[in-house]
Amino acid sequence: MEKFRITIASLPDREHLVAEIIYEGVQWAEISQETDELVIQFYSHPRQKYWEFSFDEALEALEIAKKKLLDL
Repeated sequence: MEKFRITIASLPDREHLVAEIIYEGVQWAEISQETDELVIQFYSHPRQKYWEFSFDEALEALEIAKKKLLDL
């Protein structure tokens, strides 16, 4: 998890806060809640064909981001 960073942000094009998930300085995903359900957007890697890391690490990052977003 040391390569992941999770930031809660207020974006100008969103009504509510979002959780940005950054991996090694590059945004991997964003979780938002503009309706009654959470929505996740995955971003393409800017320098590689695809993202690759441990399933457990990715799942843990998503869960932490979700918890941080919902706890606010």
